[in-house]
Order: sequence, then structure tokens, then C-alpha cells
Amino acid sequence: MNYTTIIKIAAIILLTLFYIIYLAKMLLLKNKNIKANILGKGQKPKGEAMFETVLRTVTFLGVPVKFFSIIWDNLIWSFPAFCAMRENGLIIMSLGLASFLLAVITMRNNWRAGYSYEQDTQLVITGIYRFSRNPAFVGFDLVYLGCALAFPNILNIIFAITAIILFHVQILGEEKFLVQKFGQSYLDYKNKVRRYI
Repeated sequence: MNYTTIIKIAAIILLTLFYIIYLAKMLLLKNKNIKANILGKGQKPKGEAMFETVLRTVTFLGVPVKFFSIIWDNLIWSFPAFCAMRENGLIIMSLGLASFLLAVITMRNNWRAGYSYEQDTQLVITGIYRFSRNPAFVGFDLVYLGCALAFPNILNIIFAITAIILFHVQILGEEKFLVQKFGQSYLDYKNKVRRYI
């Protein structure tokens, strides 16, 4: 087995684990009658709902795009990839996977994809949330960035940049929601803990 094949297998394993965690959390919450995927759903302003629908579409499109860009990277226009780049990309993906896993474990039944004014949630400020207000988004960002570094093809790069921008806009919307929902408690937390890292 050559070096590139090993890197591809490692990246596919990391991506597969990442998406398994995402889907498993969704299913666990669904079994508890908790709607976890509320992107673009519920009572929210039309602009927010439309934006979240776009975000949901891009996130789900990310699954086949990421796998395609790894497995058939030779079919896509790419920048040169050095060994150190590929290895650092895998390390960054691993950090993203760890951040995402810790986030969904810490959030327990409060984890959601999106936000809704109708659902009851608690403000979580323990565990990994003591170091980042958005460790799940940090996880997504690191997985996408690491994948683009390990496989620097145009598809991966454009997708990573687009997703990171969309995630940032979503975070800004969620912050407004959290201020309305939790008031001073969230503002105090916001003043102590950074948005990302």
C-alpha cells in the first residue's frame, strides 16, 4: 500500500467517524422525541429560515463532496500536496473530530443543528464549552480545513471556505437567539469564553 492510499484511507475513516457521530446523536435525540435537526424549521424570520435551509443543504452536500474529493482527487484540479501538508491535514481533521465529539457529549439532550424558539434547551457552559462557545462548529471547521489541506483540490478548498463562512453567519444568528433565550446568563458566559478558541 502506497503513502497516498494510506492518507486516503485515514481521511475516509476520520470523515466516516465524524458523520457517524453526527447521525448517531440525531438518532439518539429522535428516540427521545427531541427534534435535533431544526435548521430552516420552526418559527423564525423568513430570512433566517432561508439561510438555515441553505446551510443545511451545503452541510449535507458536504458528505458526498468530501468523499469524492478524497477518493477521486486525481480527477479534480489540485494544488501540489506535500507529505507534511497531508499529515498536518489529518491531524487537524482529528482535532476537529475530537472537538465535535466532546461538544455533542457535553450538550447531551440540548444539542441541536440550528435553533428554535419553540424548543426547551439549557445553556451549557461546562466541559469543552468552558474553552469555546462553539466547539461543534470548531469541529466542522477543522474537519473541512484539514481535509482541504490533506487534499488541496479546488472542490475541497471552495467547499471549506463556503462552509466556514456559512457556519460563522449561523453562529452570529445563534448568539442573538441565546441572548434572547438566556439573557444575562449568556452575556456573562459570552464575556468569559471566546467564540471559537
